[in-house]
Amino acid sequence: MVPEIVQDIAFYIGFVRDLLVLSILLVILIVVFSIYRKVSQALNSAGRILDNTEEIVNTVSENIVGPASAGSGFAFGLGKIFAFLRGTKKK
Repeated sequence: MVPEIVQDIAFYIGFVRDLLVLSILLVILIVVFSIYRKVSQALNSAGRILDNTEEIVNTVSENIVGPASAGSGFAFGLGKIFAFLRGTKKK
């Protein structure tokens, strides 16, 4: 038979061990949650940056590239008309 004092010591050691395990799990949970929040904020920020970049590219494309290409097409056509009127031919 095991003396009563040994059983009491075993009970308290088990109790303290269980408390430590639960405390460690709680700390791990808090750390994982805080990391998740930081990563989530970083991903949201990256998404906003991509949206802003897309808007800038669309604006530049519509306001600068579109008119420039239309103007160059007009100039190309005008050059063809002058070449035709001058009578120049391709070799």
